[in-house]
Amino acid sequence: MSAGFLDVASRQYWKHALWLTAGISLIALLAANVMYAPVDITHIVVAVLFSLLSGCAMAMVIKRVATQRKPCMGSFLAYAVLRIFVACAIIAAYMMVTGLRGRELLPFVILLAVYFILLDVLDAWYMVRVQKELGREP
Repeated sequence: MSAGFLDVASRQYWKHALWLTAGISLIALLAANVMYAPVDITHIVVAVLFSLLSGCAMAMVIKRVATQRKPCMGSFLAYAVLRIFVACAIIAAYMMVTGLRGRELLPFVILLAVYFILLDVLDAWYMVRVQKELGREP
């Protein structure tokens, strides 16, 4: 059982990350068009690109850890730290490029935070599942 999950864990993670990103994007578009939320399409595009790139990176981390077949919490933690630094850098770069400050920047930060937090939950869930399966192997 454990070898089966470890062999498909990265593909399952990628599939779930894509569905989660698509779902959040549809909700954000619905909020912008129906409830007139102050979300610009560039906010959604930047957040989706961040989500897809970080999801691809996590899938590669899962694949590498599953291939090595030994518990490697350091890889997951390094990924998480790097991801939060990249998210902060994206917010700073967006602020510098667009010139938005304070309340004007808030919709972008909130949208990026929603993508970040929900994908962080997915990352943690897969990290725990992979570590548990690696601990069960003989």
